[in-house]
Amino acid sequence: MLNDTYKRKIDYLRISVTDRCNLRCIYCMPGYGIAQKEPQDILTFEEIADLVRLAVDMGIDKIKLTGGEPLVRKGLLRLIEFISRIPRLKDLSLTTNGTLLAKHAKALKEAGLQRLNVSMDTLDSKKFHYITEGGRLEDVLEGIDAALEEGFFVKINTVVMRGVNDNEILDFAQFGQEKRIIVRFIELMPMVKSIGCYTDLYSPPYISCGEIKDRLKVVGKLRESEERAGFGSGPAKYYEIEGLSVVIGFINPISCKFCSDCNRLRLTSDGLLMPCLGSSSYLDLKRPLREGKIEDVRELIKEAVFLKPLEHSLVSSSFTQCLMSQVGG
Repeated sequence: MLNDTYKRKIDYLRISVTDRCNLRCIYCMPGYGIAQKEPQDILTFEEIADLVRLAVDMGIDKIKLTGGEPLVRKGLLRLIEFISRIPRLKDLSLTTNGTLLAKHAKALKEAGLQRLNVSMDTLDSKKFHYITEGGRLEDVLEGIDAALEEGFFVKINTVVMRGVNDNEILDFAQFGQEKRIIVRFIELMPMVKSIGCYTDLYSPPYISCGEIKDRLKVVGKLRESEERAGFGSGPAKYYEIEGLSVVIGFINPISCKFCSDCNRLRLTSDGLLMPCLGSSSYLDLKRPLREGKIEDVRELIKEAVFLKPLEHSLVSSSFTQCLMSQVGG
């Protein structure tokens, strides 16, 4: 079992399998893209699987695969098959932008994937094209339907931005009711790429989850959901809305830090283990993995847990943070 210095149980590992993405969301990746890593610098599926086996042996029992966009990496199904067969692993999920999901939903289910998080920030096709710098909303909606047909537990992740998509909060709640899926509203985090060149965290387009809740109250009273089965192990707080058959999640890293409950580590596609999304600390696992020094990897994982800070440092001056697209959120 892994416990950090603040007595938090660390049992969740997010793994970025690629730094590449087929979209250029305005808060995530620059329109000109990023300096992509060379193939030899990215962990192989075998290396990732070896690392997951070790992590599970140490107490990690929840794995989420992220990107970039994980479905752009060729052969991903093979990795999912590897991981899904590891004993004592309780949960295997994937975060995707949904554009390739219709093509892969059936195969993902057969490979052993259990849950899906789909990032979708608008229900308006023209706005989607703007936010993603060229994407098609129709592809995502088709992907969601395909995933539901395969029996996946699906959650929608929506980053709310004032003046961009905050007028769709009620629409998303109704969408969740219609599709019988959870919608999660996420506060915009101050990563490298800015929107409209804003320089202060609490100025537009930031909007707090508290304000989002207030807007939802026009539909009905919010009450904390007692049902947690299948909701996942992340930081979201879930609510039901009186009058609607929908569960709404709120992820508020800025207005109300959830660090006291943090249970995760993050692994970048090139093998850097990050104790915290808002920290500049990382440990390189790639070299010892490739040298077969498993005990060294074990010690580095322990060190990463030890280095987890009490709370993140995402503040208005934190534009030195890495791109969200490089760590998978």
